[in-house]
Amino acid sequence: MPSRGGEIALKTRGEGDVVDITAMVASVVSRSEIFDGIVCVSVVGSSASVTTIEFEPGLVKDLGEAAERLF
Repeated sequence: MPSRGGEIALKTRGEGDVVDITAMVASVVSRSEIFDGIVCVSVVGSSASVTTIEFEPGLVKDLGEAAERLF
């Protein structure tokens, strides 16, 4: 089974910044010329994370507040 790799570099403001990377991931997948399979996304950094949520202002706000309470 073929596989491809890609990298997305971005900067955040820190302090719970949330970034929608959907289009960036789609671009990497599109360039791979693989049309069926699974995408694995990971992040480097001890305080960074990747999640799958609907990127909508109210939900992003709720996520930030929940993270603030937890951490």
